[in-house]
Amino acid sequence: MNNPNAQLDTAKMLKAMQGALSCTNAKIMQMTQVFDVAQNVLECEKFKTAALALVGGLCDKYGAERVSLGWVKNDYVVLKAISHTDHFEKKMRVVKDLEGIMEEAYEQDAAIVFPASEKNVLSIREHEIYSNTNHTKFILTVPIRKGDNCIGIVCCERNTHPFTDLDSEQIYLTASLCAARLMELYDKSCWFGLRMAKGLRKVLAKFLGFEHTWAKFFGILGIAFVLFATLYPIPYKVSATAILKTDKIIYTTAPFDGYIDTVFVKPGDVVYSGCPLLKLNQTELRLEEADLMAQEQDCRREIQKAQAAHQLAEMRIYQARLAQAQAKLKTVRYKLSMATVVVSADSAVIIEGDLQKRLGAPVSQGSELFQMAAIENIYVEISVPEQELRNVKLGSQGLLAIKSRPEYVYRFETTRISPTAEVKEQENTFAVRGEFVRMTPAWFRPGMTGIAKIFAGERTLWWILSHQAIDYLRLKLWW
Repeated sequence: MNNPNAQLDTAKMLKAMQGALSCTNAKIMQMTQVFDVAQNVLECEKFKTAALALVGGLCDKYGAERVSLGWVKNDYVVLKAISHTDHFEKKMRVVKDLEGIMEEAYEQDAAIVFPASEKNVLSIREHEIYSNTNHTKFILTVPIRKGDNCIGIVCCERNTHPFTDLDSEQIYLTASLCAARLMELYDKSCWFGLRMAKGLRKVLAKFLGFEHTWAKFFGILGIAFVLFATLYPIPYKVSATAILKTDKIIYTTAPFDGYIDTVFVKPGDVVYSGCPLLKLNQTELRLEEADLMAQEQDCRREIQKAQAAHQLAEMRIYQARLAQAQAKLKTVRYKLSMATVVVSADSAVIIEGDLQKRLGAPVSQGSELFQMAAIENIYVEISVPEQELRNVKLGSQGLLAIKSRPEYVYRFETTRISPTAEVKEQENTFAVRGEFVRMTPAWFRPGMTGIAKIFAGERTLWWILSHQAIDYLRLKLWW
């Protein structure tokens, strides 16, 4: 029963089982390292934190002096993280060198081990230059893939011992496990507009294909715009500056020669019937009134004396002087009643007459003091440029927006086009009068300005954008 061959076979089987168990333990340890690093990355909530967790974990697990992460952006590799380094300058020489060796691996779409073996067929020129420049003996550059696309590059450096194929496989596996999470966090860290553009590109790629998606989209968009601009008519409106006016302008003049004593209003004030505007000095008139009253009393006494003495001629003379003094006194009192200038219109706004700085200044009878515009029958006057006059017709409707309240627009109808031009801002313009279709609001004031748009039919967008330039060329190039 005790066969030595059977004992030998049992020993070999035990040894083989021990070797398999040892290999399995090693594989488990290796996978544990991979999952530890991946778990740390998957728990991060920001791209920068996840990138630092990945390079830091790889650096610690594989005994590297430095591990770097580059991210593919517009077919270029941009360095995003360096192990155990929170911040670095993008213009540093080492950063540019790292991006160079990463792009070498990205362009060849393969992992690069330096120094390379004799069977190597990949270009390692950038790795060799980097090794000589930065005194790094061993370099491993591994691409990070998400599906069929390379989204990033991991570069590991160390000087103690070279990287093996097993190291390359494990680092590649770790990066692949983290690729989806890194891509998700990177997309979230982008600007809101860029995220929307990426989402739109994914949707468009389903219809237009994944290659040259934006070029196809903008090409189709451009063709659609050209067809729309040349074929589809849209409402055209002539735009011009406008001002509110009224036909009823009231001029207030000085009632007599005098001096300005008090001014009660200034331009822009709204006044109503009976409101005082200005008061002239009354001192000389009061003195003249007192003198004439004294003359009146003297004449009355002289008339009584002449009556008592039966001097008829003298009585007639003093009666005439009394009438003259009374007439002068009446004139003086009339001037005193007119010394305070008041408003005669029901409601108006002062548009000219800033007399606050002219207190004490003399004024002549009939000279203009104030100019007022009555707040009634307000219309709009539009200054239409000469080149746009042909597009404006009587009876056309338009919209007006006032500068003081541009959120509201008011509809009007053109009723008159001035036959003569005016020069405004070195340009010939024609005054077009517009009557408001509905009742104007109470806050409308003559002199307010805004922008008016007069409906001029339907035109294509191409005509709207080009007709002024075409008219200019026709005018300059005709012979």
